[in-house]
Amino acid sequence: MRSLRRLRTGGVLALTAALALALTGGAAQAGPAADQGAPKLPGRTAAATPGVSTTTPAKGVHTEKGRSLAGTPAGQGITLGKPRTGPAPRMVNAGPDDPPGTGPVCVPYISRLVTPNGTAFSRVDYLAEVLCNFYLAGAGQAYLIDRTGGVGTSNQVIAAAPVFQFYNSYYGGSQGAVLIDGRLFDGGRVLEIGFDLILQTLNGAPWGGCFALAAPQRYLSACNGLGTPTLQVSVGSGEFGSGLPAYNPAAFIRDIPGIGLLDFHVGKQVDPPSTARQNIVDVANGQPARTSTFSDVGRTDVTLRRAMLDAILRIHLVNGLSFRITAIAGSDHSSNSPHYFGRAFDIDRINNNPVNTSNSLNQTFRNACAAYGATDIRGPGDDADHATHIHCAWN
Repeated sequence: MRSLRRLRTGGVLALTAALALALTGGAAQAGPAADQGAPKLPGRTAAATPGVSTTTPAKGVHTEKGRSLAGTPAGQGITLGKPRTGPAPRMVNAGPDDPPGTGPVCVPYISRLVTPNGTAFSRVDYLAEVLCNFYLAGAGQAYLIDRTGGVGTSNQVIAAAPVFQFYNSYYGGSQGAVLIDGRLFDGGRVLEIGFDLILQTLNGAPWGGCFALAAPQRYLSACNGLGTPTLQVSVGSGEFGSGLPAYNPAAFIRDIPGIGLLDFHVGKQVDPPSTARQNIVDVANGQPARTSTFSDVGRTDVTLRRAMLDAILRIHLVNGLSFRITAIAGSDHSSNSPHYFGRAFDIDRINNNPVNTSNSLNQTFRNACAAYGATDIRGPGDDADHATHIHCAWN
């Protein structure tokens, strides 16, 4: 029989190949093909999320010497119950440092590698494995859960690795990786790796219990199938940070060269605290934006609409347009203008060309504003007041 020690040393080509398959999201197999007797796991999928993209997993997530059951305390892991009549489970030979007298047990392991890149990006590699000391069949899948509070994707799966299957073996692993663009995605600040697992004995032996896991791992579901040959359970890594700071769209707008922010008023009035640039700088620093002293409403403090700030970022980052913002809350507008309530912005240049009736990108920009929720869009050709700029406003 194979020894658990051989899984640790990596000196056996067959096991090395099995691990390589697992690390690339494939199936770890031993004996018959995975689809001949392995249990089926309904794989999870993740909805497309702007700012979250899958990438090739890194090899460095896996420990250099593999996994070992050595040192696993008694009463930990997923164990079999009292054997029924018939043959006992076929055990994997123990190595010299494996704990003596350990009964049939499976232990899940969850690993990660978080690589922040500045304040806007983070890469997260994640790996979920199961190692048993007896031969069985199984299937599993690792996935990434957004645990960031107060966002639309909170507690939802934002990425899922391929499902693995094995039969007449004792190891399986599922690995994935994502790149998170923190400028486009307001979640992803706090994450958890989930691991769905189905384990099936080959001799009909029943499962006895799901016991303590090594901290900070935890069970995310009930241990279903106790007393039967097939057990299904979900395990979590515990929450961890991605290294991204709290979502601050104004700070990203402030720092992106392709989004120009006028630091004076187009009418030549002098009121530095209410320019487009100062509006964004103030909001990025946690302060309200200010209207202009020469406007219909005088000096007031306003909160800039979050949907508008998100749209400004997406028009540049997703639609690929560079532009210059001339006014947000400041400057002089109509008496009930949405500018005064932090719900509108004006631009006078697109891709370094002035906004006028001959700019071929006018409609492209207008369409982008509409796609991101703007309800009042005006520009050249609509009226004399908008002959040289595009106005996008939100409810």
